[in-house]
Amino acid sequence: MKRFDVSVLMTDELRAFLQGAHPDPFRILGPHRLRDDVLVRVFRPDAREVSIKLDQNGSVVPAEKIQGEGLFQATLEKCPRDVPYTLKIKRWDGSEQITRDPYSYGVIMGEVDIHLFAEGQHWRLYDKFGAHLRKLGDDTGVYFAVWAPNAQRVSVVGDFNGWDGRVHAMRKLIGSGIWELFIPGIGENAHYKFEIRTGSGAIFLKSDPF
Repeated sequence: MKRFDVSVLMTDELRAFLQGAHPDPFRILGPHRLRDDVLVRVFRPDAREVSIKLDQNGSVVPAEKIQGEGLFQATLEKCPRDVPYTLKIKRWDGSEQITRDPYSYGVIMGEVDIHLFAEGQHWRLYDKFGAHLRKLGDDTGVYFAVWAPNAQRVSVVGDFNGWDGRVHAMRKLIGSGIWELFIPGIGENAHYKFEIRTGSGAIFLKSDPF
C-alpha cells in the first residue's frame, strides 16, 4: 500500500470539511483519480479500521487513517476511477459494516428537475424531495433530497449512523439550494432527520417536510 501525504488535500477545503462547513463532501470523499491510481477517502469517526474490497477480483486494500477525527484513505493501484468496490468498516464498539460508498455516485437529480424547481414550475416535488427507495445500478438504498438554500452543511442522520451528522454529509447542487445524497443499504422505513448547519454555525435537526 502506498503511503499518503495529507498535504495532497487542499488545506482550506479539508479544514472546511472537518468543521462541517463544506458544501460538497464529494470533493474530499469517495474515489479520486491520481495519475494511474485511484484514491478512495472515507470519513467515519466511528471506525477503528476501514478497508476497500474490489468487486473485480475480491482483493482487499486496507485504508490508512490520515487524520485523527476519522479520515481514511486507500490507494487502488492501476484502477479506473469507476472501479466498483465496497467498504468494510470495523467500528470501535466491535461491530462491522459492509456497504457501498455513498460518495462513489455522481449527481442524481436531473437538470430538468433542477430547472423546473428553480422556476417554480415543478408540480411533482414529492417525487423528488424527501426520502425515496431507489436502485442505482445494482445498488439499492434511499435517495435523500432537501431544499436548504442558506445552509453551510446538510447531513442525513438516523439510526443507521448513530445520529452523527459527520457521517453522511450531503452534496449541494450549486445554484439551486438543493442538497442530495444516496445512501446504499438502508431501507425505506429507516428513522431519519436532516441535520442543518446554518451560516452562523448553529446546528439543528429538521424533520422531512415530505
